[in-house]
Amino acid sequence: MTATATEPSTTASRAQAEPAGGNGDNIRSSWAISLDDLQKNISHCDPEAQDLIQWCFLWCVDDAHPIRIQEFAARVGVDTTTVQRIVRGTYYRPGEEKVRMGISSPMVKAMQLFRDMEIERAKSGRTVFIMTPTAKRIHTACHLARESQSPVFLTGPSHIGKTWALRNYAEDNNHGRTIYVRLQAASGLGGMVRVIAAALAISDKSNTAALIERIKNALKPNMLIILDELHQLRNTYRKESYFACLEVIRELYDTAGCGFVLCGTELLLKSIRDNRGELEQLLRRGVHKVQLPDMPTKGDVAAILEACKLSIPEKTAICTVTVGGVKVTERPYEILRQIGKEEGLKSITERLRYAQKFAKKAGDTLAWEHFVRAHLTIKQNAIAQSDWE
Repeated sequence: MTATATEPSTTASRAQAEPAGGNGDNIRSSWAISLDDLQKNISHCDPEAQDLIQWCFLWCVDDAHPIRIQEFAARVGVDTTTVQRIVRGTYYRPGEEKVRMGISSPMVKAMQLFRDMEIERAKSGRTVFIMTPTAKRIHTACHLARESQSPVFLTGPSHIGKTWALRNYAEDNNHGRTIYVRLQAASGLGGMVRVIAAALAISDKSNTAALIERIKNALKPNMLIILDELHQLRNTYRKESYFACLEVIRELYDTAGCGFVLCGTELLLKSIRDNRGELEQLLRRGVHKVQLPDMPTKGDVAAILEACKLSIPEKTAICTVTVGGVKVTERPYEILRQIGKEEGLKSITERLRYAQKFAKKAGDTLAWEHFVRAHLTIKQNAIAQSDWE
């Protein structure tokens, strides 16, 4: 398996809830429930069963791997009507109407198997995650937020692996209680609230104020909310909208008392500190502030290279390759240092991926000559050429 590390540029948005009786082909319509209502309807069940059905619901309504309620029921060996009654809170004991039944042990075990199989299947088709030193710091920030049940500010430059590590944490530490949200530029307060609601599988068929209340109801103290690209909220035509977004985040935290990871570039903390009067309350609540390095560390690069069966080259080591009929000599160490500083982690991992193609085509084991060739080819492709010269 190719061991490269790429930071995803997008995150699949969750489908929005629709009323019962909607398009039968729509995955979300087949479930016809929102997370906040589901939580109320299963509150009488054992904690493990609550976690499992909540995880399964959030997984199934995610556009990345949509599963209709009928298919889920078949996978866990229960008829669709039973699952519908459980999620809607109408699963009553026979002969004792209004006395709700819990989820049976066989169904709990089947949901555990469903979760394990779905996670394994998703990982098998995904780029291998490599625990670099920077990724470890990012995971530590998430652990701090969960344990302290407080906001943790996580800041660092673009293309250093923040999103990659955050999504991995959410996937590996999700028992229906870790919610990853990728925020968008110029969305304003209404847009931010709808993105958070979508991640929580809450219907957006409400105005902003009502959605905020529903989000509050869905958030529980044992949950962790990861808000990625938070600095993007600054890119709006109204400065006041950005302040309103951060104030609502503070309000959500104060109500739920759960952990929040507030992730963005250095602009995030700078904007808050420059406007302490408006944002002082949020800043004071975030005791933990994790600052990432300005560029991928040597340790980060070494971990990724190790997965490719390479080691950090000596500073003086040289490679000579022929590209376009011209012999070129380069120092791989300097390429790694310069690309890491100027372009970030993704540019390094893409060169490694490209180098592996060159090695495979030649029937060789990956070596620094292939990496240098990949680097020079990428540089050459970026230069416009004319056949008149």
